[in-house]
This record gives sequence, structure tokens and C-alpha cells, in this order.
Amino acid sequence: MKDEIIVRRPQNLTELDQILLENGNSWTFVAGGTDLLVQKQVWQRATHVIDLTSVTELHQQVEVLPDKVRIGAAVPYTKIIKHPFIKENFPILCEACRQIGSIQIQNRGTIGGNIANASPAGDTLPVLSALDAEVLLGPRQNGTFTHFKPSEIMAGPGQTRLKQNQYIAFVELPLPAKEGQFWAFRKIGQRQAMAISKLSLAVLGWMDDLLTIKEIRIATGSVAPVIQRHAKTEALLNGQTLTEALIEKAAEALKNEISPISDIRSNATYRRETTANVLKDVLYELLMEKKK
Repeated sequence: MKDEIIVRRPQNLTELDQILLENGNSWTFVAGGTDLLVQKQVWQRATHVIDLTSVTELHQQVEVLPDKVRIGAAVPYTKIIKHPFIKENFPILCEACRQIGSIQIQNRGTIGGNIANASPAGDTLPVLSALDAEVLLGPRQNGTFTHFKPSEIMAGPGQTRLKQNQYIAFVELPLPAKEGQFWAFRKIGQRQAMAISKLSLAVLGWMDDLLTIKEIRIATGSVAPVIQRHAKTEALLNGQTLTEALIEKAAEALKNEISPISDIRSNATYRRETTANVLKDVLYELLMEKKK
């Protein structure tokens, strides 16, 4: 057993950055801990721990800017779900957060933790990809954070490209246009609640009154080693009038674009077919709604 574990609780970003830049130790970061605390191998290695919940900017800040919102990486899901500006402008993110675990998990779990855990089944990750989110990493260099896309941080299941002592500070979401917007987040699990995804699908797009898709963004979870957007399927739909024939083509394109595996939760064939069918359901519902 280790003789001791050093725990630090910086009170702000300046103090946090100072610890990391002036101290050569390898630090383990803890916020909600809902993923990290059950990972025994992490705690066998950890000798220096930083509690991010005491950093006010990371744990409490939801900053509304003119063209985007900046969310502290340690802000709990519950606060995101209940935040008026996020509810109004990013309902797809609220929906994904509502489907994460139990109320207790939502009260503690964080977007930063979902990204750092790097699970392809992370529920917020396809949504962040569809929202074109940027992740701000510290410690700051000359007062500036490093910027990455969530998919750029993920290197594989449970693996990230974060350097030693880099931490996730904020997630920035560009404000999406409201006019003509449609969205959907679907998650398929073993049961209806508190389930790890067998697959998930996030769709965000814009359509005019003539059923022309101006832009669509499609991202999936649990069907590839990392979260990804599906550019080929998006290109097939962008600029096109939504029809039943186009929906069938898009579903087939997505089926060919994903690369699921078989594991304890599901098999590759089920994931491939069901992901395509979920996209069909989303687009058919959109078509029927617009035709009313």
C-alpha cells in the first residue's frame, strides 16, 4: 500500500494552474467521481489528487456569451439540465444529461468527466460532437487555454490524448440558429433507465418550409472506438429535399459508415442495423411532422 496520498483543493483557476506548473508530480483530477472512483487501477497508481469541485469557475460557472455558452467542466449534469439558457438553446444536451444514470449520478456527474472517461458509450459525447463543441484544456499557457474537439481528445475506449497534468476546464458550445432547427437524441440500452448505451444517436439540423435540409449533423455513440460525426451520411442529406427514398438511402449510408464491435452488451450486427433504424425513425418522424 502507498504510505500516503497528497490531496490538494485549489480555490480558483490561478491556484490550480500554479500547482500544476510549479510541481512536477503526476496529479489525478477528481470532480464528480462517478466514473473515476470505481476504477481500481487508477487508485492503485494515484499518489497526488486534485479536487476540482473547490475550483469555483469549473464547478459553478455557466457563462452566457454573445455567440456561445461556456460551461465549467465540473458543473454537475443537474445544473445543466435546469439552467434556463441551456434549456432554451441546447435542449438536445439537456435530454442527453437526463438519460445519464440516476438522479444521484446526475447530481454529481460532469461533462468534463464524461469526456475524460473517453467511453464510446458516454451519453453527452455524440451531442457535444453534433453541437460542434470545443473543449478548453488547462493549465493555461500565458493566460490561454488549449482548444480541442471532444473527438480529438479521445484516442480509443478509455484512452485520451491528454498530456500529463492537463485538465479539462470548460466546454464551449456555439449558439445554434433556432429558425428551422430540429434535433433528436436517442439511446438504446438493456433497459429504459440507468443503462449503459448499446448505441446512441444525436441529430441536429435545420430545414426550410419546403422540406429542404439546409444542414444536418449526425453523431453516434457505442458504434466506433471514439465518438465521431458521419460526414458521408450528412453529405447525402445536406441540400436535399427530405423524402422517404432519401431517408432509406441515408440509413443505408450510415450503416456502411459505422464500425461497431461485438461485446458483452450487444453484437456488431445488432448495433449496425439498429443504428440505421434509429436514424430512419428520427427522419420519418421529422417528415411526418413537417407534412402536418
